[in-house]
Amino acid sequence: MIDKRFLEGLGITDSEIIKSIIAEYGNDIKTEKDAVAAVQAQLQEANATIESYKGMDIESIRKSADDWEAKYKQSEADRAAFEHKTKVSSLVKGLNLKDSIYEEYLVNDLIAKELKFDGDKLIGSDDVIAAFKNDHPDAFATDKPLIDMGGGTKGVPLGDNGFNFNFEGVRPRNNGGK
Repeated sequence: MIDKRFLEGLGITDSEIIKSIIAEYGNDIKTEKDAVAAVQAQLQEANATIESYKGMDIESIRKSADDWEAKYKQSEADRAAFEHKTKVSSLVKGLNLKDSIYEEYLVNDLIAKELKFDGDKLIGSDDVIAAFKNDHPDAFATDKPLIDMGGGTKGVPLGDNGFNFNFEGVRPRNNGGK
């Protein structure tokens, strides 16, 4: 410890210089004590935190974290599937099908093929839609206006007689005597 006798033993005899050195030494001691106290407070806090972890079941925390991660991934997959189905449904709605049964069938068929979008284009859908048109030509609404069959009902498309034959084999047409 630095005191007046220690400094006088070193040959420092001026009382003002001795007071200044002792005051500075006291300040250094106080600073070091404050630093030690701060480190001790941090150590106590760290020990308390460690003690709180000792009571925890780390395996259940890990399992819970894994469960939440799995739920997040499933949620993202569900969202992506919904978004994909919505885009496919929108594409199919634009095909002018006669009813929702055909739409649902075609949507499910396109989704089952796991086709992917490139922007707004569903890659490979043209082949699936062409095959659907070939297998189900009656599924698409016609652009031809329907003939009024009387009684407020609309019948066959204009230009079609509804029977797809003209009775010409049974009774020949009369073409003005020709």
